[in-house]
Order: sequence, then structure tokens, then C-alpha cells
Amino acid sequence: MKPSLRRTPPFFFASLSIGFATLVLITPSTTAQSPRPATTTARSSALMPTRGRAITSTPQKEIARLVREISARNIEKTIHKLVSFGTRNTLSAQDDPNRGIGAARDWLFSEFSRVADQSGGRMTVEKQSFEQPKAARVPTPTMITNIVATLKGTQSESAARTYIVSGHYDSMCTSPTDAVCDAPGANDDASGTVAVLEMARVMARYKFDATIIFMAVAGEEQGLLGSTYAAEQAKVRAMDIE
Repeated sequence: MKPSLRRTPPFFFASLSIGFATLVLITPSTTAQSPRPATTTARSSALMPTRGRAITSTPQKEIARLVREISARNIEKTIHKLVSFGTRNTLSAQDDPNRGIGAARDWLFSEFSRVADQSGGRMTVEKQSFEQPKAARVPTPTMITNIVATLKGTQSESAARTYIVSGHYDSMCTSPTDAVCDAPGANDDASGTVAVLEMARVMARYKFDATIIFMAVAGEEQGLLGSTYAAEQAKVRAMDIE
């Protein structure tokens, strides 16, 4: 049965609002600020769009403006697109251009790359791939790919500080090892992936002190495999994740 997406629930926008509030308050850009006393409120400064006009409103107004840029149409369209791949099971086809995890992976990479084109060169996108050995929910060695979009911080003192927002783009039906059954996964977790992509789309046009990583991971239904690998790689690189 085709999922009904005629109306995006209010709690979805509430979740995005919380995400924006967190990221804006913890990673504000201070490059466009006028000098002011060194107080705790001084760091809750302005975002500066890539077109160069300084924004000097309060963080609450900045958050409200970012939330207003969220597109319900984009959200619905993207969920439908992810559902259209039939299944996004991590064990499904990786070389079919229309169905399976590979088609979803390549489409997401393309979408994040389009977002990066609007960032003024501050966002890069990569496929973080690894081979998962045979495991309880992985009957044969399988390539797993995370899509990682990194929006580089613009303040030299803070650029190494990193914040991550992620969702998993894989799905499953009744069994995590059934690679052929239909598994539309509209709410598990196309909606989470959409939240990450839409936040990236809006925030890529703004500058932040610290670095923000927008990530769509796979292998979640097989046991958090993609996110675990991402965490291990971050540890190896000694990343400062807050």
C-alpha cells in the first residue's frame, strides 16, 4: 500500500526546529559581529549568508528564519523518492539504478552534492565505504556506504570542533536479512534522512564557527554497522566531536 504523505506532521517541523536551535546556538558565526563586551551572550552571534550580508538578529530570530526556509514540499518529495526505491535493505542490490540500497545511495550522494554546490566551497561530500564481514544479520561480506557531507567551520579557533547530525537511509521489512521484499521505510528512516538532507540544504548557505557533518548511514537494521564504522573512523582521526 502506498504510504500517505499528504500532510507533514507538526512534530516533524518541531524536531527540525530543535535541531536548528541546537546547531545554531552551539556553532554561531562571529565573523560579522560588531565588537561587544565579552559576555556569554556575545557568542550567540549572527549567521552570515554566503551572499555576504551580515545578520545581527538574536539567535532566536536566526533559528526562526532557518526554520522558515524548511520546505514541506521538499520533505514530502524526498520521502516519496526514497520509498520509490522499493527496498533500501543494506543487503539489497547495489548495482541496480532503480531499486535497492545502491540506487538510494547514489541518489543521496547526488542530492548532497547539489547542496554542496550552494555552499561556496565550504561543504564537501564523500561516500564512506567499507566491507562488513559476515555477521548475524549479514550472511555474506557486504559493502556498506555512508554518505558524509561536511560543512567546514569558518573560524580558525573552532573549525576543528565538530557536530554531527545523522539518520539511517537503509530499511527492512519483517526480516533484516530479506533483501528482496518491499521495504518502503517511509518513517524508518526515510523521514530521518530527509531531516538531515533538508537541514543541510538550508544550512549550507550560512557560515558557522564550528564544523557540522550531515550524514546518512546504512547498515542500521543489521546492527548500527554504518554509524559504528563512522564512529570508529572519527576516533582514529581523533576528531573533536561535541
